[in-house]
Amino acid sequence: MAEFRVYHLHGLGSSCDGTKAQKVKEITLSLGGEFNCKNFDYLRAGAYPWKVVQTLKGWVKLDKPLILVGSSMGAYSWLDFLVNLPEVLDNSNLKKVFLITPPTTLFDYLQKWNPLYGRKKIFLHYGEAYIETYKTFIELMHWDVKFANMRLLTLAHPKVVSVIAKRDTVVDNKPIYKLKEVAKTLNLYEIDDDHTLHNRLDELIEILKGEMERALR
Repeated sequence: MAEFRVYHLHGLGSSCDGTKAQKVKEITLSLGGEFNCKNFDYLRAGAYPWKVVQTLKGWVKLDKPLILVGSSMGAYSWLDFLVNLPEVLDNSNLKKVFLITPPTTLFDYLQKWNPLYGRKKIFLHYGEAYIETYKTFIELMHWDVKFANMRLLTLAHPKVVSVIAKRDTVVDNKPIYKLKEVAKTLNLYEIDDDHTLHNRLDELIEILKGEMERALR
């Protein structure tokens, strides 16, 4: 029986068959752990962040040592999970949280996340064609802003390891660098690559494996 569990969340355009997920699976099995990954279609209609958090609540078990790993949108989702369940961070069975290229908010670049961005006076046009999309957008904004500061501060928790890409054009690293100036506990690795980290994947895997081994001693 595995002595610990790893729960992995993939990024926005990836899956449990993705490169990072499979590498994390290899590390987990090599260390005698049980690998768990859940496929999420984050942009499916109705798949809002609060529903992802509810799903994670029913998925994660705290009865034995565990490690959380999230990449990009998966890292965002783990941050939301931990902000909504702060007692998980205090649980002695949680050994480590790995956040790979973590967004601390979905709305760093409104142009990317709002499909209606740029349409003339879109939010002043409350016609039937727009009202549901408008309401959803407001809900998402409220959720995002409400938890933004707590997501950022969670990065400084001693159990959290953050890995960022120096040349990331998808996630805005500026808030993390600001946090680094004041939070001495911030456990931050910087890899000289773009958001995918595919060019420096070996470096990422070395970081994950080393940190996992230390956490499980």
